[in-house]
Formats: sequence, C-alpha cells, structure tokens
Amino acid sequence: MNLQSIILGLHILVGFSALTSGLLAILASKGGKLHRGSGKIYFIAMTGVFISGVWVAVERDNRFLFLIAFLSYYSVFAGVRALKLKQLHRDQKPEKVDWIAGSINALANFLFLGLGIFYVFKNGFFTGGALLSIGFGLGGLAISYTNLSPFIFKPQKSWHWYLSHIGNMMGGYIATLTAFISTTVSRYGYMDPFLAFALPSLIGIPLLIYWQQKINHSFEQKTKQVQ
Repeated sequence: MNLQSIILGLHILVGFSALTSGLLAILASKGGKLHRGSGKIYFIAMTGVFISGVWVAVERDNRFLFLIAFLSYYSVFAGVRALKLKQLHRDQKPEKVDWIAGSINALANFLFLGLGIFYVFKNGFFTGGALLSIGFGLGGLAISYTNLSPFIFKPQKSWHWYLSHIGNMMGGYIATLTAFISTTVSRYGYMDPFLAFALPSLIGIPLLIYWQQKINHSFEQKTKQVQ
C-alpha cells in the first residue's frame, strides 16, 4: 500500500468521523457534555479532512476537492472561533488569525467562482462541475462576508456569537455532506447529480434558518424580560 492510498483511506475515515460526530453535536443538548465532546471530535476530524483533502487534491490534481477543503474547514474554524469572540459587541478585537483565515477563504472562493465560470464555457452551465463550483463559490464568499463584517461593524446583539457558532458549524456540516454525497454519486451514479448537490442545502439551510430565528426570538424575549 502506497502513501497516497493511506492518505485517501485516512481522508475517508476522518470524513466519516466528522459526519457522525457533527450529527451527534447537532442533535445533543446545546452546552451539555455530549455536545461539547462530540463538537471537539468534529473539529479534530474536520482538521483531518482538511489536511488529507488538500493532500489528495494535490496528488490527483483535483481543483474542486482542493477548494472545497478550504470552504468546509473555514466554516468550522470560524464556528469554533466564535466561542472566543463573544465580546465583539463590547469592542473586543479579533486576532490576526481571524482576519487571515477569512481572507484566505474569500480568495479560495473567488477561485472557486472562477473555476465554475471556466466550466460554464467549457462544458455548459447545467453541468455538475459548473453548478457545484459556482454554488460553493458564492456560498463561500457569503460565509466570508458574514464572518468578517462583525470585525468591522460592531454587532448589536450580545448573542451574536451563538448565532455565528451555530451558523458556521452547520454550514461546514452541510458543505461536507454535500461534497460526500456528490463524490459518491459521481462514482456510483445512484442519484441524479443535481439532486445530490442540492439535497443537503434544501434540507439543511431551511432548518438552520428556522433554528437561528428560534434562538434569536428566545434571546430577544429574555432581554425584554430583564429590561
């Protein structure tokens, strides 16, 4: 067994661990021991997914895998960092690593968008490569903007970090699940590739929006009661 096969096997293993532990963290009671423990495993596994994914992408000259590694990992990284940036509404300053990570992610997703445009001219708009690259590129740029803007414009809500944490961790999970399903479909062809690309977002994003709105409403009610 050569090194590339070992790294690929490791990538699959940590990817499965990330999907499993991430789902457990989503379902567990927030702030509880199970949530924190599975969340830590999720972050470690996603770090492994990122490192091994970049390795495999470079070895296979797979530009899509290379860029998706940055998108999915940055969301999880930003979600973890949100727990360290709880006082942004009180003039806390982000660290250099926060700016650097957000900037690298923005650059990677500009490249993602460019790759999608390249695929449009090469193969047509309604092709897997074009749709995936443009979709991920636009989504990744939105994630960079969402995470970098509180560094410039002070958040008004004291619970901004909670919304950021949930949004980023869920966003990273959706991106990772999309990449997993899309890769599996392209290999075995048991589902329409467009459906495979859209399904995690069609289910995950509405749930995320509902979840965040519910949390926001809950905090607003508590704030009114205190006042």
